Amino acid sequence: MTWVSPQLPQEPFKRLLIISVARDEFVQIAFQDQMAAALKARGVNAVAAKRYFSTDTEAEKARFKQSIDDSGADFVLIAHVTGRDTKTRDDHFMTVGDVTGIYTAYDRYVSVARSSSDYSLETVTTEVSIFSVQGEKLIWSARARTANPRVTTGEDFAPQYIAVILEAMKKDKLL
Repeated sequence: MTWVSPQLPQEPFKRLLIISVARDEFVQIAFQDQMAAALKARGVNAVAAKRYFSTDTEAEKARFKQSIDDSGADFVLIAHVTGRDTKTRDDHFMTVGDVTGIYTAYDRYVSVARSSSDYSLETVTTEVSIFSVQGEKLIWSARARTANPRVTTGEDFAPQYIAVILEAMKKDKLL
């Protein structure tokens, strides 16, 4: 799902700073570097902030603002996690009607252990927004949901996420 300002800038980004906010610094490193590289490959002068943010303190906010000021960017892309939802299921089906002794009980218990279906599904909702530095105006925003993002490392997962973002940016005529 995306939103785009009816007043998009007429000129392309002169310098787009990539910033991410997440609990895991390694995910931020992977996202910033790979997003900047993917945008550069499409002709955008994008640069990774190389600074990582995870807490909401006054010192962190000051560092965040300083990162933008130091970058010389005219636009800033900020990516962050907006929600997490984990669902867990633990199925163990066993009939004990035919268990008549210790060995039939063992057979039943082993077969149940093999056929159990325990799983956990984590869904992470993320938001990516682009702001104009001058006037601090939001010009574009997108939300995405991913299932089981922990199944790979941030470095491995980032390209899948970035592809979705780039497609949305293209659809909304930002690329």
